[in-house]
Order: sequence, then C-alpha cells, then structure tokens
Amino acid sequence: MRHLRQSICICCSLFGTLASPSFASANDALDVDPTQPERQILHLCKPDGTPIRPLVLDESLRERFDSQGKPEISADGKWIAFDAWTNDFKRTRQESKIVIVDFDGQKTTNIIDGSLPSFSPDGKRLVFSRPRRYTNTDGAEGTSIWIMDIDGDNRMMVAHRGAWGGRWSPDGKSIVFFGGENENGIAVPKSCLRLFDIETQTTTNIFSPDDSPFGELSFHFEWAKDDSRRVVFGGPLKDTQELATGVIQVDEGISSLMVRTGDTMEAGLLHGSSYDWNPKGNSFLMAGTVGDRVLPIAVSIDLVEASQTFDGIPENVSTSDPIHTPDGNHLIVSFRSQ
Repeated sequence: MRHLRQSICICCSLFGTLASPSFASANDALDVDPTQPERQILHLCKPDGTPIRPLVLDESLRERFDSQGKPEISADGKWIAFDAWTNDFKRTRQESKIVIVDFDGQKTTNIIDGSLPSFSPDGKRLVFSRPRRYTNTDGAEGTSIWIMDIDGDNRMMVAHRGAWGGRWSPDGKSIVFFGGENENGIAVPKSCLRLFDIETQTTTNIFSPDDSPFGELSFHFEWAKDDSRRVVFGGPLKDTQELATGVIQVDEGISSLMVRTGDTMEAGLLHGSSYDWNPKGNSFLMAGTVGDRVLPIAVSIDLVEASQTFDGIPENVSTSDPIHTPDGNHLIVSFRSQ
C-alpha cells in the first residue's frame, strides 16, 4: 500500500458568489416538488420521520444543490457533512461536492469535490472518497480515499486503485473501506471489507475475498456508535446474487459475520442502501422498499426483526439515507416526491 501526501485543489466556496441567502420560514417544513421527481433534499425530522425543516435553510443553495444524500453527523452533533449534486441530465457521482452545514442549517460551507464524507471522532478531520476523474491532479490511480483537516489542510491518501467508501471508527483508530491494492500492488476485489490502521498506516483485510459470501459489497458501510467495533454493510451474495445485509465485529473477522437476506428481515433490500446505527447500539437504520415507496426501516442488531415505525413521513414522499442524530432526538432523511 502506498500512502502519499498530495495536494488536492480545494474548490473556492461556491456559496460566496451567490446572492444573499434566502431562508425558508419555519412553516416550510417539506421541500419536495412533484414536477421534479429527481429532486432529493435532506430534511431534519422528528424521530417518527415528521419533517421539521430542510437541513439547509438557504433556498438558493437547495436550488443549486438539489440532489443531496449520504449525510454524516459529527459526534458532538454540531455539523452535518453530505454529498451534494446539481441535478441535471449530465449529473454523475463524479460531480459530487462535499458540503458541511451546522445543525441549525444557517452556516454552509463547500469543501471539496468528493463523496461519502465521514468525520473523525473529534470532528476535526474527514475521510472521503475521490472519483477517478481526479487521477491527474491527485496522483492517484482510479478512485481513492483521503483524509484531510476540516479546513482542507494536511491531506493524505489512504488508498487508491478502486478504493471507495471510507468510514472512520468511533474510537478513531481505523477506517473501513473496500478496494485498493494489497502489499504487492495487486488490486483487491470489492467483495471484502478492509481496515486501515490510523497509527501504523497499514491496511489489512477484515475477511478475504475467498471467504466472503458476497460477490460485491455495496459502497456504504457504517460503524456502530459504541465501542463494539461492529460494522454493518450489504451487497449481492456470491452464489445467488440475492441482496443481503451483514454485521461483523471487525477485530474478530469472518467468524463473527451475521448475514441475512431481505425475506428473513421482513424488508425489501436495496443495492447501495445506506446504513446508520441507533445511538443505543441495539438496531440500525436502512432504506428499504415498503409497498411502492422507499422508507426508513429499523432493523434489530441480530438482523432477526425489522419494523416500520416512521409514521410521520408524509405519504407523498419516498426517502433515502436516513440517519440518527447522536442524541437520538432527530432523524436526518433525504426526501423526494413519490
């Protein structure tokens, strides 16, 4: 594994060039538009999914970045980082920006071209993924994963050559991801989880591609918020291609892996679904199909029981990327018109 320090071109703030912010009133709880079914806006919600307000109050910024997802909240609950795109026919994941907004929705900062931000436990750094279009400027081969300070300084490449989806552990010791290369420079299949050690800057497989029951992992993983060092993830199974969800204790490896398919979890699984753990550690959130809608689903830690208890979500919307706030008092959910 090569670990490189490389300058990344930080984008100047797009927001500084816009007109004065236009903030929504407190009564504008829901921002969906039936005429724009691709429009997808993050919202702050009550625990049952009742929308309180759009996460970003500035309406002009919601118009400019009208496709938002994969939120991550800092451990102190003060900041939320998320993916943001401009929704047009040319939109691709490679055009994603990483945006950070304060919990009140007032202060918004454009940080860098990239995806899937994840805070360090102290909230001072981010790990994030970079698409292959930045190969020439970054010195990376293919997609890559980087660490940087919140202000953009002290940037370090963790992995490249297909690496994606880095998530920072709550104890600050590790980053979980998939892809990259092994110690011999050979690309590692995306069917296994990998672990980057912050102190030693070395990478090991949590389980090998041969041992993996998955043919390929989805790109979104998430750590439990306690000290258990458990990770939840998903993807199609190797033998049947059926979508499944797994929970693993990363330091115990494959012997600790629990895997369930959608029919055993009473949930319609989605390839690429995001996950987020309940702060109490006894369940996690995922997006799944309920009838003809995509809604948050709370799943027990043993993957035995799933329940749909988010009755406050309006009937005219579908959702994606639900997460808990650290105190468990709110959800952050991306809404789009049904």
